[in-house]
Amino acid sequence: MTDLKVEMLAELSGLEFIHSDFQLIALNGGAVNSSYTLQTSDQRYFVKTFESDKIANLDRKKLFDIQTELAAKGMAVKPVYLSDSLSFQIDQWLNSPTLDQVGDSSIIITKALATALSKLHNIKIDAPLLDLPSQWQHYLKLIEVEISDSMQQTLDMYTSIWYQACATNTVFCHNDLALSHVTHEHPNKIFDWEYCAISCPYFDIASCVVVNGFSCTNEASLCAFYAQYSHQRLSEVIDKVSRMKPLVELTYKLWYQAARL
Repeated sequence: MTDLKVEMLAELSGLEFIHSDFQLIALNGGAVNSSYTLQTSDQRYFVKTFESDKIANLDRKKLFDIQTELAAKGMAVKPVYLSDSLSFQIDQWLNSPTLDQVGDSSIIITKALATALSKLHNIKIDAPLLDLPSQWQHYLKLIEVEISDSMQQTLDMYTSIWYQACATNTVFCHNDLALSHVTHEHPNKIFDWEYCAISCPYFDIASCVVVNGFSCTNEASLCAFYAQYSHQRLSEVIDKVSRMKPLVELTYKLWYQAARL
């Protein structure tokens, strides 16, 4: 048993709202973090551990507050408890399949994602500003890779693109909207707010395209629905999402390299 799970079990045992006969059942987690069902005699909860904090510098208390506010707006599941060590969180349980668990057509799925994105981008919420170039530097420091001249030129170019985009338009974003993070119910609820921030909306859309491995057809469908819901020209959305995709791909590449250490 890992040290984190031992620590988690000890802290759970001391919580007044968790009965002594609780069960912790492992679920399929993400690339780094672990997830569990916490079952008591009369309640069920969702528990997520935060191994990813070894990779990303995340303010868990701030994220807990953001998720609480989002839950009040109907966009998220209500968080119940953040551990003293900031190493795990308990959320209310939600019995609803996510978009990756249903057999809907790609059109229905991209429409649901576009709906969720456009709604998110119109929420007014106090969140940190995403400084993507600083994030890249943090990952590169963890990887301890020697940066070549060509790599530095790419970083400089992407940094310029990022700051220009953010100077034009920033909104509240999820930045990791996988199908498994969006419920099938209407209205959708969204999970895993680890990387939410004030950010470029087209980076958020491009992240959704990349993380879900969308084909060109599905990417075009997502952009079309988003343009419709946000009252923008489709050509403008496509162009700006295309500019953000290389930045998303670099971010994911560096994150996964850091996660493998």
